[in-house]
Amino acid sequence: MYFPMELKHNPEEKDDIDAERERREEILGELLDSMKDSTMGDAEFSEEDDEKFDSAPSPEHEALLPYYDQVEKEALRVAKKYFDGTFQSQKLFEYEHHGNIYRCYVDICNENEKEINIIEVKATTSRKYSYWKDKQDKNQGLRFTDTKGNRGGTPYPLFVKAENIWHLNTAQSAVNEHSLKNFEQKKSVLLNRYSNEGKYPHDLAFQRFVIEHRLRELGDNRPVNYYLAVLNSDYVYDGAIDENGKCVYDTIDGQEIVTFFNLNEITEEYQVIILKEIAYLESYISTPHDVNNKVDVGKHCAWGEKTECLFWSHCFQKLRDVPETNSANKYMNSDQSFMDWGIKGKYELINDGKYKLDDVPKEWLVKEKHQIQRDCYDKGTEYIDKEKMQYWFEKLEYPIYHFDFEGFPCPLPRFKGERPYTQSVFEFSLHIERKEGICDKEKDNFIFLNEEYYNDERKALAKAIIDHFEYNEDGSLKGTMLAQFTTYEKGRLEELAALYPEYSDKLLAIRDKSADLLHLLQNNKEMYNGMKNADIFNYYHKDLSGSYSIKKTLPILVPTLTYKGMDVGNGVQAYIAYINYDSDQPTFNTLRTKADRREALKRYCQQDTWAMVEILRSVRRKIK
Repeated sequence: MYFPMELKHNPEEKDDIDAERERREEILGELLDSMKDSTMGDAEFSEEDDEKFDSAPSPEHEALLPYYDQVEKEALRVAKKYFDGTFQSQKLFEYEHHGNIYRCYVDICNENEKEINIIEVKATTSRKYSYWKDKQDKNQGLRFTDTKGNRGGTPYPLFVKAENIWHLNTAQSAVNEHSLKNFEQKKSVLLNRYSNEGKYPHDLAFQRFVIEHRLRELGDNRPVNYYLAVLNSDYVYDGAIDENGKCVYDTIDGQEIVTFFNLNEITEEYQVIILKEIAYLESYISTPHDVNNKVDVGKHCAWGEKTECLFWSHCFQKLRDVPETNSANKYMNSDQSFMDWGIKGKYELINDGKYKLDDVPKEWLVKEKHQIQRDCYDKGTEYIDKEKMQYWFEKLEYPIYHFDFEGFPCPLPRFKGERPYTQSVFEFSLHIERKEGICDKEKDNFIFLNEEYYNDERKALAKAIIDHFEYNEDGSLKGTMLAQFTTYEKGRLEELAALYPEYSDKLLAIRDKSADLLHLLQNNKEMYNGMKNADIFNYYHKDLSGSYSIKKTLPILVPTLTYKGMDVGNGVQAYIAYINYDSDQPTFNTLRTKADRREALKRYCQQDTWAMVEILRSVRRKIK
């Protein structure tokens, strides 16, 4: 983030980037206030928008911060097994270049007489950089092949593991000319700072620039190695605890909780890019310019992501005044749709002055789904494919079990059998609709909620599930389990089935007879294969803004039911309330006691399943 001296957001003319960074929260407040004061049209500035643009520590970040700190401690503990010498955390390196001071803080600096090892710790998992196969045995992750075009042939992992350290797979890259070409192509992902895989190597590459220049100034010519330390996605916790009841992450089946990626080659190749970025930075901050000038927006803005640029509203001033329902970037799957007119993706639409849906010429809308979106907006109508929706309902078998889990994706596993970021379930809600439209919000609802945060209550939860579902004589589920995005519920049922074999058959029976609310409203090509408009969504309303989340569909289909004003109103808030069960500090400024938090969690999870009951009722009325 660049802070030129004359920029209006730097009124005190600070020239120290670290000191200026301290002003971010204050600046953010100014930007949010200006956004609230601007004309939002029909779109209300909601709490979700506040969270989206908040670069200050969020409740989510604050709740998870102890776990992130623990990840760094575990990384240091494991590093001492594989590297000799002394260790220092958060070591500062400084290098002066053309009158500017560049700084970096190193998470772990390991030194011995022969070498220096720099270790950057990130609370992501090794799956981001490794090669693996999903449940359908499909290849996933970073890999290359030995055939032309990177398809078919033998897949090879981009990184290979020796003991607990991953290295680039240079040996198998030399199988033939195709493997080498594909290897280099896949490796280039790591050299793109805006890719999910490249942003961390970019951080480490900048550290390399500062560290090696500083060491050479000091006459220290020891070789320096650069490692990325991440959580090991293959690590399965065995439940060990110490005398204080804290988790002990010993080596299990040869796996460590933290693993290391050697990025020497990547950070070296990155240096050309780093030098160009530094030259641009130094030119930018030393050249007077008009603060009202606009630059093109792009991936560097990280629009809508947690790393979104602090000065979003400065560059997106026109766009922020466009109601979400009329934003051009809400054309679904539009990244490749307007290429014939020289436009690729949401950023190019903005740079071309296409801020609103109706800024895009109708002749550009060659895809039927975009034409439907536009018609729904222009005419204020809704699109309904009754035939496909009726087909979906015909597949249902009563009773319908409206089902929803709440889980906590803890960075470090808490209970036996969990991996890093396992969705550790702590609550579920179930509404049973025994006949079409016959379901009472209170009488036909059951909620299970963990009594304590630190206790493993998954077995009791699993038993409560099977006790509230009915089964046929052959063991199959009597009825249909319904969820919004069933992949999540199915995954949790499978995990519970693996943990508790005595409940496995019934848990998997629930998994095997399920329906997805998304398939009713959005689409499922496989389900509707052979039907007219099989690849088009089933329902659309302009207020969906291209999204089918329950938070979008509910206000449209059941306007009398809302999440607004709830003490817990989304999944993130749910696990924050759960994490803070015993906190003596208010949660979200409203929940002051454990009883308050438990009641808010029950009401939220109940709302999720009751919303599905009401959505079905609304859709039935529309298609009759």
